[in-house]
Amino acid sequence: MIILALESSTTSAKTMLFDSETGEVSVRSRRFEVPDTSVRDADAVYTQLMALGREAAAGAAVDLIVLSGTWHGLTLVDDDLRALTPVREWPDTSAQNLSARERLDRDFTWWYYERTGSMVNAIYPAFKLMWLREQGMRIDGLRAMDQPTLNFARLTGEVSSNPSVASGTGLLGAESAQWDEEVVERLGLRGVILPELHESTHTAPLAREAAVLLGLRAGIPVLTPGPDGGLSQVGDLATNPGDMTFSMGTSGALRFATRHPSFSPALSTWSYRSPVGPLSGAATSGCGNCVDWARERLFGLTTDYSEIEPLLSADRRDLPVFLPFLFGERSPGWQDQRRGGLVELRPEHSRADMYQAVLEGIVFSLFHCFKELTALNGMPRRIVLSGGVLSSPFWTQLTADVFGTEMEVSTLQHSSVVGAVRMGLVASGASERHPAFDDAEPRFVQPRPERRAQYDEAFARYLDHYSQTRPGSETAR
Repeated sequence: MIILALESSTTSAKTMLFDSETGEVSVRSRRFEVPDTSVRDADAVYTQLMALGREAAAGAAVDLIVLSGTWHGLTLVDDDLRALTPVREWPDTSAQNLSARERLDRDFTWWYYERTGSMVNAIYPAFKLMWLREQGMRIDGLRAMDQPTLNFARLTGEVSSNPSVASGTGLLGAESAQWDEEVVERLGLRGVILPELHESTHTAPLAREAAVLLGLRAGIPVLTPGPDGGLSQVGDLATNPGDMTFSMGTSGALRFATRHPSFSPALSTWSYRSPVGPLSGAATSGCGNCVDWARERLFGLTTDYSEIEPLLSADRRDLPVFLPFLFGERSPGWQDQRRGGLVELRPEHSRADMYQAVLEGIVFSLFHCFKELTALNGMPRRIVLSGGVLSSPFWTQLTADVFGTEMEVSTLQHSSVVGAVRMGLVASGASERHPAFDDAEPRFVQPRPERRAQYDEAFARYLDHYSQTRPGSETAR
């Protein structure tokens, strides 16, 4: 069986062509040519993904198409699947003032969190829809989708999703795994049309127009899309309760597989779903995007990361403190109005000092999330680390040192795409395991105990500045 995987990630189109008989794998990736990754043209993303898919599938007898995309996007489309708004992806915080206003009602915030597993925050399509209505847009009678759901609809003509993708909207019941009618009603969104929900193994036939775009025959089964975060869990075979994936890419996320939805007494974590079960997690908006920002501002775009790596040293103390909230805050505080930057900056600090502080601040933010997750769920039995962090030996070791626990390095370069392929195998009645993905021996990163006191002290400094810069505090002003 030949499976074609198509992924529209935050920044890139990705494809994987997989032959289950031979184990041959071919991966392609191309950055989207869009001016803004937070508010994107749905047609441009779809067209560029189809173009890459056509290149990937050239000459192949594809038996199944599987899809991956991002959580938390929103576009409104008409009955002809024409996008009437751009896709507001997870980095878009246009609804931050509305969300801040709604969070003032503590009873509502708790009610909403316990119903949906989501916080009152601008990241969620639920509040983006409310914001669009406040801006004067007539949203009743329109279909609310994200990019992966729109991709599926245009590929098949069927407007369908699944609970895994829908769990990132802020409109799905965490316990019921169905659209929560009480939430929809209370947010004033009854007139918006939501996709029909199916199981994650549901397929629909490839439509003729889409088949022409891909250079394939019509009628090929297309699997409903999965969210890249949830599919990473499947890709790394981390779906048993107690398994945690830890991805450090454009954003950062820790996802803990659990038996049941779990809710933090501090409102610091979220409860979504992978394609196979509940996830207790925490995510940050600032990770690789902050590193890109620091490289550009401190060293220039022409400087390669490998040129900066030798300038970094774990022996360097008294660095500035970096608060990685350039794109607002998700977990653990959910303050989308929070801002970031460097504090405790002194004249003697070099560019390398500031860059290293950025790496540390990102890790401290994620460690803050980790402490909240483990307080809720206990320690994970394994942690699988993935993402751009692995391209930097210094940053990888720093992460293990700060967390103080062994980490398994993912053997997969594209875990979410592999997860989509695994779901395709399951939907076809085959095993999710395959030697092409599972034969490599995992590598482990061990924390260095001699660094424990150093990073405990640095983390305490981070928490001090974090608490002082809460939006609305005197220091933040």
